[in-house]
Amino acid sequence: MVVHEPGEWFAEVLASLASQDYPDVRLVAFVTSTTATAVSQQIVDRFPEALVRQVEGNPGFGPVANQVTHVVEGSDGFFLFVHDDVALGHDAVSHLVEEAFRSNAAVIGPKLVEWNAPDVLQHVGLDADRAGYLVDVVDPGERDQEQHDAVRDTFALPSACLLIRNDVFRDIGGFSPQIPFLGEELDICWRVHMLGARVMVNPAAVVRHRGGFSERANVIGGEARAERHRVRTVVACTSLSRLPVVLLRLLVQALADTVLGLFNGQFRRGIAALRALGALVVDVPAVVARRRTLKPLRRVPSSEVTSLQLRSSARLASFARHRRVLRELTTSEAPALGQPLVPTSRGVSLAGIALLLIVLFGSRSFIFNGVANIGQFVPLASDESTALDLLRGYAAGWAPGWFGSPSAAPSFVGVLAGFDVVWFGSWTGLLTVLVVGSLVVGPVGAWRLGGVIGGARARMFAAAVYAAFPVGVLAVRDGRRDALIVWALAPWILDFSRRIAGLARDDAALIRETSVRPTGGRRSQLVASLLLVVALASAFAPAMLAFVAVLAASLALAALLTATPARASAWLVGSLLATVVGATVLHLPWSTRFIDGDWWQALVGARAPVTARTLLDVMTLGVDNVVWRYVLLAAYVPVALMLLVVRGARLGWVTRALLLVAVPLLLSVAAEHGLLGIALPEPLMLATLVSLGVCISATAAFSTFVDGRADVFTWRQLLASLAIAAVGVASVPTVVVAANGRWSQPNATISQLVTQLPADADGDYYVMYIGDPRLLPVAAVTAQVGEVAYGVLRDGGSTGVDLLASSPTAMSDALARSVDVLLTGESLRAGRLLSPLAVRFVVVPLRDSTWYSRGVPTGGVIGDDVVAHMADQLDFRRVYTATDLVIFENMAALPTASVLDEQSAVASRQALEANLLADPLVNRATFASGFGAERVVEGKSISGTLHLAVPFSQRWVMSVEGARVTPRVAFGATTAFDAPLTGGAEIRLRSSAAHRALVALQLVLWLVVLGITFNPSRFRGRVRAAREVVEVSLRGDDERRMVL
Repeated sequence: MVVHEPGEWFAEVLASLASQDYPDVRLVAFVTSTTATAVSQQIVDRFPEALVRQVEGNPGFGPVANQVTHVVEGSDGFFLFVHDDVALGHDAVSHLVEEAFRSNAAVIGPKLVEWNAPDVLQHVGLDADRAGYLVDVVDPGERDQEQHDAVRDTFALPSACLLIRNDVFRDIGGFSPQIPFLGEELDICWRVHMLGARVMVNPAAVVRHRGGFSERANVIGGEARAERHRVRTVVACTSLSRLPVVLLRLLVQALADTVLGLFNGQFRRGIAALRALGALVVDVPAVVARRRTLKPLRRVPSSEVTSLQLRSSARLASFARHRRVLRELTTSEAPALGQPLVPTSRGVSLAGIALLLIVLFGSRSFIFNGVANIGQFVPLASDESTALDLLRGYAAGWAPGWFGSPSAAPSFVGVLAGFDVVWFGSWTGLLTVLVVGSLVVGPVGAWRLGGVIGGARARMFAAAVYAAFPVGVLAVRDGRRDALIVWALAPWILDFSRRIAGLARDDAALIRETSVRPTGGRRSQLVASLLLVVALASAFAPAMLAFVAVLAASLALAALLTATPARASAWLVGSLLATVVGATVLHLPWSTRFIDGDWWQALVGARAPVTARTLLDVMTLGVDNVVWRYVLLAAYVPVALMLLVVRGARLGWVTRALLLVAVPLLLSVAAEHGLLGIALPEPLMLATLVSLGVCISATAAFSTFVDGRADVFTWRQLLASLAIAAVGVASVPTVVVAANGRWSQPNATISQLVTQLPADADGDYYVMYIGDPRLLPVAAVTAQVGEVAYGVLRDGGSTGVDLLASSPTAMSDALARSVDVLLTGESLRAGRLLSPLAVRFVVVPLRDSTWYSRGVPTGGVIGDDVVAHMADQLDFRRVYTATDLVIFENMAALPTASVLDEQSAVASRQALEANLLADPLVNRATFASGFGAERVVEGKSISGTLHLAVPFSQRWVMSVEGARVTPRVAFGATTAFDAPLTGGAEIRLRSSAAHRALVALQLVLWLVVLGITFNPSRFRGRVRAAREVVEVSLRGDDERRMVL
């Protein structure tokens, strides 16, 4: 017996052992050092001949039980291993020994029943599947009616009471010394089966068992430890021929447990299983050594062992047995034992699966056909770009947006290169994962956030509401990639910040909200996690930083209206603001872009035109279907009603929900009427805050309704029921559009219509988009005239890099001047001003089918005015006209890399606008196609001036037949090389040592944040644990022994 701090019941345990009718029972008791000395005296008083040994600390049941081989000599007889909380029937030992001889069993166990209810079965043997999951033979709370009283073989037995033959125990090496707790029964019984010996259960022997290990033993990370022991046992004991299939099964079951755990409140168990699988990398030496130790024990074919295991999943068997309990309530004592008859996990799991299926069903066209080119849903990088190309450009210090810039590249390029390594360069596949994954990540984040309001059901309801309020769906429909990323990560951001503040779920009966301050290490990990999420999101969508700032401002206003402790509110708001600063630091050196005067426009984009939309338009997210508009209004019912219903601690979150809804709505209405002097993040980003507020309010309503079901139906429950019903009505549009398979995306958009542009057979060129900023597939800037915005793309179409603000250069200044000339009509030769910039095509979007851009500006369609000005120009010819867009070709444009004639070469040395307007530039030959700063460009140079339509930098290097040519400024903005001879040439961009040092420093900062987030000390702990063998140190008389 292993004794550790027993309770008052211990006297009954000793009495049961003393009452055994078996004639030769001798007691060896190992008492932990933390147990009171009176317990040892109590044992000696009851069993004067007992061998009592003190154990240093509490090494665990298995390692301590193994010490019996050191204090008992001889290999005859049996060992009966018992916990200190079992009471044996007076004939239990006799029945076990008799059946062991009769059936030649190596290990045999009794029927375990509840301590306080002996007619309720607890365990009658354990079944196991091939993944090592154990499942009880009996149903939960099953009443003992002798239905399991037949002696039978079983795969495993609980370690609470085990009779093991002495010789077998010594042959197999006893319990595993690496499993102090949780999993020792699976390991020892599996090894017994490998010998070809029998493991049996004899229900005639009855033992009462208290259980309650988790309450008595303070084991940190018990679930993770149990999973790791299970996985290591399976991998060590499974035969080599079956191991690959078993490993695959372990992975599949762990993934299934994780997915289901997201919705049934058992997410930690799935994660623990995945971690246990990952830990096998660390455990390999220990597993190999263990398999080598077990090799002599493999005396029967592995098929004989697997034949004793369940062919299906033990989890499925457990679920089926539980369902049988629900059907046969008359034979179950679960209610008497306080066990819920209908577990929360079942309904939550079904709801979670249904929600996941709806998302996948609504996204099926994306999954099978890829994401259509709509709005910002463009390839993350060009098809010819590889991870190596991206890294070269990033290390060289070349920002690829617009004309490019010899400055720091956006962090997006570096992050994308990392993703490309994992995704093997499939930009289309990576975009599909980003879009469909966001629709899953958002509700999962809401599920986490819902934990501050209620339990598993409330969490699941929060996930469903967040998915149903159609901000994410509209972002997918209109191709708003940045808004989709913000929507997917917003619940995670708010959840991390509230955990940092120590705001956990409070009892509804509490008067005010409380906070539990996390420990320093845990808080550091949470802060790093929050910083990592915001930094990654802002790498794709810089407006995330502005979004977080608005979120912090909303929560700060809410703090003035709540009774939350000031320290918690300060951490809640401060962590968000600190994250904005921290993310900016992580984006250095690129984030120095936001020091420029147009930093706000670079952050949130060009200012949208004034449309004078009403509050109703903003609240219904711009949906123009009359029915759907008023259906969506129902989602705001919980926001109002919960202020009347909720009292006490939860009122703080309801108040925050109100501010999260009110602040963005007011800001959006003000922006739509031109009352703000600055641009705001796009409407769907602000609507994400509204979605959070609706989600929190609706979850509070659901939790109020569920918590009060056992009480008298009151007016509070009535209002909560109305709020839940209103949210259900508001979710109908999302469910309906899921049937479309592509979330009702329009069939044709501007990005898809721009297929009229030719290939670059005549050399590379640029395309300028100009018009309504909401229609431009590029990071645009606002012109000096009206509400027109413009931006530049390289030929080949928009990519993810083009959605990020470009760095200002002399070329961008020249383009701004050209646009002013075009829009004001100052000259009819604006095309010649665009000639050295290689702008060959001008695309004027007029309208598209997205709800994002459907609102008509108060001044009329912006594109119509631009088309009128373009028609007056002499250098442009119209090549495509449609109701959606008009395309013009600039007949005066040069290719990106061209060889100038003598007159043009002379003009290139002068930055005079009059020279450009007077005479057209002439291209003698095209140097090369596919020009890019991230690679070495090779071509044939002709003696003369080679002109590059890229910003000037001394870091440009040209070599002609080995001779180096120095670059110079051309036309006051671009780059030119005066080549002295004809021959093979190459051009490349040199990187600076200072920039490479900054990139290395940035990498170090990211690694530090990643290290704090994922806590490598845990990894080191796993390495130590993998090599650890529990040492047991005994006190007392070392000379005293028992002889069998």
